[in-house]
Amino acid sequence: MRKSIGLLAVAAAMVVGCGKDKVEVIEGVKIQIHEHDDKAQKLKDGDIITFDLVIRNGADSVLQDTHKEGQPGKGMVQAPQAAPGTFKGTFENGLRLLSVGDSATILVPIDSLIKTVQAPLPPFLKPGTDLKYSVRILKVQSKGEFEKEMEAQAAVAKQKAAKLIAQEPALIAAYIAKTGKTFQKTASGLNYSIEKAGSGPSPKMGETWVVNYRGTFMNGKEFDKGSAAEMPLGQMIPGFNEALTLMKAGGKATFVIPSPIAYGDQPRGPIPANSVLVFELEVLSKK
Repeated sequence: MRKSIGLLAVAAAMVVGCGKDKVEVIEGVKIQIHEHDDKAQKLKDGDIITFDLVIRNGADSVLQDTHKEGQPGKGMVQAPQAAPGTFKGTFENGLRLLSVGDSATILVPIDSLIKTVQAPLPPFLKPGTDLKYSVRILKVQSKGEFEKEMEAQAAVAKQKAAKLIAQEPALIAAYIAKTGKTFQKTASGLNYSIEKAGSGPSPKMGETWVVNYRGTFMNGKEFDKGSAAEMPLGQMIPGFNEALTLMKAGGKATFVIPSPIAYGDQPRGPIPANSVLVFELEVLSKK
């Protein structure tokens, strides 16, 4: 976020004199300010800002939308740096012209990107058009305030995770009872039911095996599925690695993987943090 914030007052004065939503250039930034409050808290170097953001290309196709992602963007206001490849009019430059509660669209010329990016741009970014960043500043925090907030959130998440993990054994037992299958349990907590033994040697760490699989939560909702998928042992979640070592070519089994040997407290795509995972697995062959 590169421009100096000393120009904020000048920028605000220019905005007052212009019509709302008029596209103008302020200190090299092509910007369309929708809402601005002169009395609102101004940004300064080192502040952590939280913002809503929608990015569109010149054809108004949405490339990113924090509303749909369910999580606002965050970033630190930083002093400008004379780094090679930078140019006036970046999104970061535009943020420095705004205050808490402001909303604006910052237009970044694709032609400027072409001159600075050392790689071909994707076809949906056309020369002669603008990349449009529609942004609203939701919150501004000092670094200390932000760190305290993160610590508090981490503490709450840790308590929640501990509670969920404590409940897992009973929930897994109830799920297994409903399946009607006979399960065994390894020292790590992995629950498994071998429905077809298969034959030959079992997969080993470092090998790659081809499998069919289906992953669900204990409520039956599917989160992943694959046919003839290559699985490198040792590069997957611990529970899945271990599950494969219990099988043989041609074998079929169901595994219930507790969260500590799945993704733990880290969410992964459609998988929330602290999730118990169920896999139906068929081993086809060693690659």
